[in-house]
Amino acid sequence: MVDYGEIFVQADWLEEHLGDPGVAILDVRTGFRPRPPGPSDFFSMRSKYEAGHLDGAHYLHMVDDLSDPQGSFPFTALDPNQVRQLLGALGISNEQTLVLYGSDVPPVVHRCWWILAQAGATDVRVLDCTYNAWVDAGRPVTNAPAGVDSKRFEGSARPEWIATKEMVFAAIEDPSIGLVNALTKEQFEGRGQFFGKPGRIPQSISVPAIDLTDPMSGALRKPDELQEAFDKAGANNFDHLITYCGGGIAASTAFLALKLIGWERIALYDGSLMEWNEDPVAPIEVGPLVHD
Repeated sequence: MVDYGEIFVQADWLEEHLGDPGVAILDVRTGFRPRPPGPSDFFSMRSKYEAGHLDGAHYLHMVDDLSDPQGSFPFTALDPNQVRQLLGALGISNEQTLVLYGSDVPPVVHRCWWILAQAGATDVRVLDCTYNAWVDAGRPVTNAPAGVDSKRFEGSARPEWIATKEMVFAAIEDPSIGLVNALTKEQFEGRGQFFGKPGRIPQSISVPAIDLTDPMSGALRKPDELQEAFDKAGANNFDHLITYCGGGIAASTAFLALKLIGWERIALYDGSLMEWNEDPVAPIEVGPLVHD
């Protein structure tokens, strides 16, 4: 099990480390508008960043900056080499601790964490409260632009963190691999917003990202609560888990939660249902999960 403090940092700690050259802060606030039945609109909050942010923070938008505009499906993760070039251009090196904070859409922060860590960032952490909570607590903010002194960001990507559609097809027939659907229970059963088609990939278990997140802080719940959620869903029946959702965002919350409770054999299906449902032969099922 990973120590909670290896991923989440408290506001007191970050306030004490404002201006610390060993810490790089990234503002990843992103707005959200659902657009059923297609991909949701995750819009930039750069103007909010420019009006006020943590001292020294740089702004990155999950879609505009960290998704591949030429990707074959929405929100495709940016190529690791491009991620490292982007960080280096902001003056960030892999010797620093990267701390992310966001707004009231926690899966966006988790998605940014996953993209940066998958691209080779070795120490990426998440503030355990939202920007608004930081402000409401009277902590310091500024509208001064962050300084930039370009560096070379070196790191090695983690391709094993990405599952392809072919790997998911194989997983359906492999009892040792579990598919973790991170959408709501309603979406899992084929009700509510859907992505091309309603329903889930066969042989999936339901672990909604919303159930893994503390609604007050936006941080993940404590490890024992996360463990209980995955155990209840039957995750411990598998040796290897692949998380997915509609477009790879809620799946990042599930991935991070699994990482936190000690899972190593995990991957994220980056295309998720947005890619899966474009394939006419890709199976999909609806209705409540029936246990044998």
